Amino acid sequence: MRRPAPLPEPLRGRYAFSSAEALALGVTKGRLEASDLIAPFRGARMLASETSSIRQLARAYAARMPPDQFFSHATAALLNGVPLPLGLEADRRLHVSSVAGRSKPRSRGVVGHLVEPARTGTILVGGLRMTDAATTWCQLAASLGLDDLVAAGDFLVTGREKLGGRQPVASIATLERAISLHAGTAGVVRLREALPLIRVGPLSRRESLLRRRIVRAGLPEPVVGFVVRDARLAGFEPAVDLAYPEYRVAIEYEGDHHRSPEQFRRDIRRYERLQDAGWIVVRVSAIDVPDVDGGPATRELSGRIAARLQQRGWRR
Repeated sequence: MRRPAPLPEPLRGRYAFSSAEALALGVTKGRLEASDLIAPFRGARMLASETSSIRQLARAYAARMPPDQFFSHATAALLNGVPLPLGLEADRRLHVSSVAGRSKPRSRGVVGHLVEPARTGTILVGGLRMTDAATTWCQLAASLGLDDLVAAGDFLVTGREKLGGRQPVASIATLERAISLHAGTAGVVRLREALPLIRVGPLSRRESLLRRRIVRAGLPEPVVGFVVRDARLAGFEPAVDLAYPEYRVAIEYEGDHHRSPEQFRRDIRRYERLQDAGWIVVRVSAIDVPDVDGGPATRELSGRIAARLQQRGWRR
Protein backbone atom coordinates (compact mmCIF):
# COMPACT_ATOMS: atom_id res chain seq x y z
CA MET A 1 0.00 0.00 0.00
CA ARG A 2 1.35 3.41 -0.94
CA ARG A 3 2.29 5.57 2.04
CA PRO A 4 0.40 8.91 2.21
CA ALA A 5 2.45 11.98 1.38
CA PRO A 6 3.86 13.91 4.36
CA LEU A 7 1.71 16.74 5.68
CA PRO A 8 3.04 20.31 5.53
CA GLU A 9 5.40 21.26 8.36
CA PRO A 10 2.82 23.37 10.32
CA LEU A 11 0.57 20.28 10.62
CA ARG A 12 3.22 17.73 11.57
CA GLY A 13 3.14 16.62 15.17
CA ARG A 14 -0.48 17.73 15.55
CA TYR A 15 -3.12 15.04 15.88
CA ALA A 16 -5.99 17.37 14.92
CA PHE A 17 -6.45 20.31 12.56
CA SER A 18 -9.16 21.93 10.47
CA SER A 19 -9.68 20.99 6.85
CA ALA A 20 -9.70 24.68 5.94
CA GLU A 21 -6.23 25.18 7.45
CA ALA A 22 -4.89 22.14 5.60
CA LEU A 23 -6.32 23.28 2.27
CA ALA A 24 -4.84 26.74 2.78
CA LEU A 25 -1.44 25.08 3.23
CA GLY A 26 -1.80 23.29 -0.09
CA VAL A 27 -3.04 19.91 1.08
CA THR A 28 -5.28 18.35 -1.55
CA LYS A 29 -8.78 17.05 -0.87
CA GLY A 30 -7.54 13.59 -1.82
CA ARG A 31 -4.80 13.77 0.81
CA LEU A 32 -7.41 14.66 3.45
CA GLU A 33 -9.18 11.39 2.59
CA ALA A 34 -6.05 9.25 3.06
CA SER A 35 -6.08 6.29 5.44
CA ASP A 36 -3.90 7.95 8.09
CA LEU A 37 -6.57 10.59 8.76
CA ILE A 38 -10.14 10.40 10.03
CA ALA A 39 -12.91 13.01 10.01
CA PRO A 40 -14.50 12.96 13.50
CA PHE A 41 -16.45 16.10 12.59
CA ARG A 42 -17.22 17.97 9.42
CA GLY A 43 -14.35 20.32 8.66
CA ALA A 44 -11.88 18.58 10.99
CA ARG A 45 -9.22 15.92 10.58
CA MET A 46 -7.54 13.75 13.20
CA LEU A 47 -4.74 11.20 13.02
CA ALA A 48 -6.24 7.73 12.70
CA SER A 49 -3.56 6.38 15.04
CA GLU A 50 -4.93 8.42 17.95
CA THR A 51 -7.49 6.98 20.34
CA SER A 52 -10.75 8.92 20.37
CA SER A 53 -10.80 10.11 23.97
CA ILE A 54 -13.07 12.99 24.89
CA ARG A 55 -10.08 15.33 25.15
CA GLN A 56 -8.74 14.36 21.75
CA LEU A 57 -12.18 14.65 20.15
CA ALA A 58 -12.58 18.06 21.78
CA ARG A 59 -9.25 19.19 20.36
CA ALA A 60 -10.29 17.95 16.94
CA TYR A 61 -13.56 19.88 17.12
CA ALA A 62 -11.80 22.94 18.53
CA ALA A 63 -9.70 23.08 15.36
CA ARG A 64 -12.83 24.10 13.46
CA MET A 65 -14.92 25.56 16.31
CA PRO A 66 -16.40 29.02 15.60
CA PRO A 67 -15.35 31.70 18.10
CA ASP A 68 -18.86 31.96 19.59
CA GLN A 69 -18.99 28.28 20.67
CA PHE A 70 -17.63 26.50 23.76
CA PHE A 71 -17.74 23.05 25.37
CA SER A 72 -20.35 22.59 28.09
CA HIS A 73 -22.45 20.13 30.12
CA ALA A 74 -20.98 16.60 30.37
CA THR A 75 -18.11 17.40 27.99
CA ALA A 76 -16.86 20.31 30.08
CA ALA A 77 -17.19 18.12 33.17
CA LEU A 78 -15.18 15.25 31.68
CA LEU A 79 -12.49 17.60 30.35
CA ASN A 80 -11.97 18.71 33.96
CA GLY A 81 -11.97 15.21 35.44
CA VAL A 82 -15.40 15.40 37.09
CA PRO A 83 -16.53 11.83 37.88
CA LEU A 84 -19.71 10.91 36.03
CA PRO A 85 -21.75 7.71 35.62
CA LEU A 86 -20.17 5.19 33.26
CA GLY A 87 -22.80 5.78 30.58
CA LEU A 88 -21.89 9.46 30.30
CA GLU A 89 -18.16 8.76 30.45
CA ALA A 90 -18.49 6.30 27.55
CA ASP A 91 -20.58 8.67 25.40
CA ARG A 92 -18.28 10.15 22.75
CA ARG A 93 -20.68 12.87 21.66
CA LEU A 94 -19.47 16.38 22.46
CA HIS A 95 -21.72 18.90 24.19
CA VAL A 96 -21.14 22.28 22.58
CA SER A 97 -22.96 25.51 23.43
CA SER A 98 -23.46 28.97 22.08
CA VAL A 99 -25.29 31.85 23.72
CA ALA A 100 -28.95 32.57 22.98
CA GLY A 101 -29.35 34.64 19.83
CA ARG A 102 -26.62 32.71 17.99
CA SER A 103 -27.01 29.56 15.92
CA LYS A 104 -27.19 26.30 17.85
CA PRO A 105 -24.10 24.15 17.18
CA ARG A 106 -24.97 21.43 14.68
CA SER A 107 -22.57 18.73 13.57
CA ARG A 108 -22.31 14.96 13.47
CA GLY A 109 -21.20 13.76 16.90
CA VAL A 110 -22.22 17.01 18.63
CA VAL A 111 -25.08 17.76 21.02
CA GLY A 112 -25.80 21.46 20.55
CA HIS A 113 -27.16 23.83 23.20
CA LEU A 114 -28.18 27.47 23.43
CA VAL A 115 -27.57 29.00 26.86
CA GLU A 116 -28.34 32.31 28.51
CA PRO A 117 -25.21 34.50 28.73
CA ALA A 118 -26.23 36.00 32.09
CA ARG A 119 -26.03 32.59 33.80
CA THR A 120 -23.06 31.18 31.86
CA GLY A 121 -19.40 31.64 32.78
CA THR A 122 -16.69 30.44 30.39
CA ILE A 123 -12.96 29.81 30.79
CA LEU A 124 -10.02 28.76 28.60
CA VAL A 125 -8.23 25.61 29.79
CA GLY A 126 -5.43 24.07 27.78
CA GLY A 127 -6.54 25.98 24.71
CA LEU A 128 -10.14 24.74 24.97
CA ARG A 129 -13.07 27.11 25.63
CA MET A 130 -15.58 25.67 28.08
CA THR A 131 -18.06 26.57 30.79
CA ASP A 132 -16.56 27.25 34.21
CA ALA A 133 -16.90 24.76 37.07
CA ALA A 134 -20.00 26.24 38.72
CA THR A 135 -21.87 26.68 35.44
CA THR A 136 -20.99 23.13 34.38
CA TRP A 137 -22.25 21.71 37.68
CA CYS A 138 -25.58 23.50 37.27
CA GLN A 139 -25.92 22.18 33.71
CA LEU A 140 -25.36 18.61 34.93
CA ALA A 141 -28.53 18.76 37.04
CA ALA A 142 -30.61 18.03 33.94
CA SER A 143 -28.86 14.69 33.34
CA LEU A 144 -27.67 13.45 36.76
CA GLY A 145 -29.54 11.96 39.68
CA LEU A 146 -29.15 13.54 43.10
CA ASP A 147 -26.30 11.35 44.37
CA ASP A 148 -24.20 11.77 41.22
CA LEU A 149 -24.82 15.52 41.29
CA VAL A 150 -23.53 15.53 44.88
CA ALA A 151 -20.52 13.44 43.82
CA ALA A 152 -19.71 15.95 41.07
CA GLY A 153 -19.99 18.78 43.59
CA ASP A 154 -17.76 16.90 46.06
CA PHE A 155 -15.08 16.67 43.36
CA LEU A 156 -15.27 20.35 42.46
CA VAL A 157 -14.87 21.58 46.06
CA THR A 158 -12.28 18.91 47.00
CA GLY A 159 -9.94 18.68 44.02
CA ARG A 160 -7.16 16.10 43.86
CA GLU A 161 -4.38 17.76 45.87
CA LYS A 162 -4.17 14.80 48.27
CA LEU A 163 -3.43 12.57 45.26
CA GLY A 164 -0.90 14.95 43.76
CA GLY A 165 -3.44 16.50 41.40
CA ARG A 166 -5.24 19.78 40.91
CA GLN A 167 -6.59 22.15 43.52
CA PRO A 168 -10.35 22.60 44.08
CA VAL A 169 -11.96 24.54 41.22
CA ALA A 170 -15.09 25.70 43.08
CA SER A 171 -16.39 26.41 46.55
CA ILE A 172 -19.78 26.00 48.18
CA ALA A 173 -20.20 29.77 47.84
CA THR A 174 -19.52 29.80 44.08
CA LEU A 175 -21.93 26.90 43.56
CA GLU A 176 -24.57 28.71 45.60
CA ARG A 177 -24.17 31.86 43.50
CA ALA A 178 -24.47 29.81 40.31
CA ILE A 179 -27.70 28.22 41.55
CA SER A 180 -29.19 31.68 42.12
CA LEU A 181 -28.45 32.52 38.48
CA HIS A 182 -30.24 29.35 37.34
CA ALA A 183 -33.53 30.07 39.13
CA GLY A 184 -36.44 28.89 37.01
CA THR A 185 -34.40 26.44 34.94
CA ALA A 186 -34.84 22.69 34.65
CA GLY A 187 -32.96 21.01 37.45
CA VAL A 188 -32.78 23.97 39.85
CA VAL A 189 -34.81 22.10 42.48
CA ARG A 190 -32.29 19.26 42.37
CA LEU A 191 -29.41 21.74 42.59
CA ARG A 192 -30.89 23.26 45.75
CA GLU A 193 -31.36 19.79 47.22
CA ALA A 194 -27.80 18.75 46.36
CA LEU A 195 -25.93 21.82 47.64
CA PRO A 196 -26.23 21.15 51.42
CA LEU A 197 -25.21 17.51 50.84
CA ILE A 198 -21.83 18.36 49.28
CA ARG A 199 -18.76 17.70 51.44
CA VAL A 200 -15.08 18.56 51.09
CA GLY A 201 -12.97 15.42 51.20
CA PRO A 202 -14.22 12.52 49.00
CA LEU A 203 -11.58 11.50 46.45
CA SER A 204 -13.80 9.44 44.15
CA ARG A 205 -17.36 9.18 42.92
CA ARG A 206 -17.78 5.83 44.71
CA GLU A 207 -16.74 7.39 48.02
CA SER A 208 -19.42 10.05 47.57
CA LEU A 209 -22.06 7.45 46.66
CA LEU A 210 -20.99 5.35 49.64
CA ARG A 211 -21.52 8.23 52.06
CA ARG A 212 -24.93 9.06 50.62
CA ARG A 213 -26.12 5.46 50.80
CA ILE A 214 -24.97 5.06 54.39
CA VAL A 215 -27.09 8.04 55.39
CA ARG A 216 -30.05 6.92 53.30
CA ALA A 217 -29.95 3.56 55.09
CA GLY A 218 -30.68 5.35 58.36
CA LEU A 219 -27.12 5.36 59.73
CA PRO A 220 -25.50 8.50 61.11
CA GLU A 221 -23.49 10.55 58.62
CA PRO A 222 -19.79 9.71 58.89
CA VAL A 223 -16.99 12.28 58.97
CA VAL A 224 -15.18 12.58 55.62
CA GLY A 225 -11.38 12.32 55.51
CA PHE A 226 -10.94 11.97 59.26
CA VAL A 227 -7.33 12.07 60.54
CA VAL A 228 -6.75 9.70 63.47
CA ARG A 229 -4.50 11.21 66.13
CA ASP A 230 -3.72 8.87 69.01
CA ALA A 231 -0.75 8.71 71.38
CA ARG A 232 -0.58 4.94 70.85
CA LEU A 233 0.37 5.55 67.20
CA ALA A 234 3.56 7.43 68.16
CA GLY A 235 3.05 10.27 65.70
CA PHE A 236 1.60 8.18 62.88
CA GLU A 237 -1.60 9.97 61.79
CA PRO A 238 -3.55 7.88 59.28
CA ALA A 239 -6.47 9.43 57.41
CA VAL A 240 -9.56 7.32 56.76
CA ASP A 241 -12.16 7.86 54.03
CA LEU A 242 -15.17 7.87 56.36
CA ALA A 243 -15.20 7.67 60.13
CA TYR A 244 -17.33 7.55 63.24
CA PRO A 245 -14.77 8.93 65.73
CA GLU A 246 -17.11 8.50 68.69
CA TYR A 247 -17.32 4.77 68.02
CA ARG A 248 -13.86 4.30 66.50
CA VAL A 249 -15.30 2.76 63.35
CA ALA A 250 -13.62 3.57 60.02
CA ILE A 251 -14.91 2.86 56.51
CA GLU A 252 -12.32 2.55 53.75
CA TYR A 253 -13.26 2.47 50.06
CA GLU A 254 -10.63 0.50 48.14
CA GLY A 255 -10.54 1.51 44.49
CA ASP A 256 -8.29 0.07 41.80
CA HIS A 257 -5.26 2.09 42.93
CA HIS A 258 -5.18 -0.04 46.10
CA ARG A 259 -4.12 -3.01 43.95
CA SER A 260 -0.56 -1.78 43.43
CA PRO A 261 2.03 -3.64 45.56
CA GLU A 262 3.17 -0.42 47.24
CA GLN A 263 -0.35 0.69 48.15
CA PHE A 264 -1.26 -2.82 49.28
CA ARG A 265 1.64 -2.84 51.74
CA ARG A 266 0.81 0.65 53.00
CA ASP A 267 -2.81 -0.35 53.53
CA ILE A 268 -1.83 -3.38 55.64
CA ARG A 269 0.37 -1.22 57.84
CA ARG A 270 -2.32 1.43 58.20
CA TYR A 271 -5.09 -1.04 59.09
CA GLU A 272 -2.87 -2.78 61.65
CA ARG A 273 -1.99 0.53 63.30
CA LEU A 274 -5.65 1.59 63.38
CA GLN A 275 -6.49 -1.68 65.14
CA ASP A 276 -3.68 -0.96 67.61
CA ALA A 277 -5.53 2.27 68.45
CA GLY A 278 -8.81 0.41 68.95
CA TRP A 279 -10.44 1.12 65.59
CA ILE A 280 -12.65 -1.27 63.59
CA VAL A 281 -12.09 -0.92 59.83
CA VAL A 282 -14.89 -1.76 57.37
CA ARG A 283 -13.33 -2.34 53.95
CA VAL A 284 -15.51 -1.57 50.93
CA SER A 285 -15.01 -2.17 47.19
CA ALA A 286 -16.92 -1.35 44.00
CA ILE A 287 -19.07 -4.48 44.35
CA ASP A 288 -20.51 -2.97 47.54
CA VAL A 289 -21.34 0.34 45.84
CA PRO A 290 -23.01 -0.51 42.50
CA ASP A 291 -24.39 2.20 40.25
CA VAL A 292 -27.96 1.28 41.22
CA ASP A 293 -28.81 1.95 44.86
CA GLY A 294 -31.16 -0.07 47.02
CA GLY A 295 -30.30 -3.64 45.98
CA PRO A 296 -28.87 -6.53 47.99
CA ALA A 297 -25.36 -5.02 47.95
CA THR A 298 -26.60 -1.81 49.56
CA ARG A 299 -28.55 -3.65 52.24
CA GLU A 300 -25.66 -5.99 53.02
CA LEU A 301 -23.18 -3.12 53.31
CA SER A 302 -25.38 -0.97 55.53
CA GLY A 303 -26.00 -4.03 57.72
CA ARG A 304 -22.24 -4.62 58.10
CA ILE A 305 -21.63 -1.02 59.11
CA ALA A 306 -24.59 -0.99 61.50
CA ALA A 307 -23.30 -4.18 63.17
CA ARG A 308 -19.86 -2.61 63.77
CA LEU A 309 -21.45 0.54 65.21
CA GLN A 310 -23.69 -1.51 67.47
CA GLN A 311 -20.63 -3.37 68.78
CA ARG A 312 -19.43 0.02 69.98
CA GLY A 313 -22.68 1.04 71.62
CA TRP A 314 -24.60 2.81 68.84
CA ARG A 315 -28.37 2.36 68.86
CA ARG A 316 -30.83 3.37 66.17
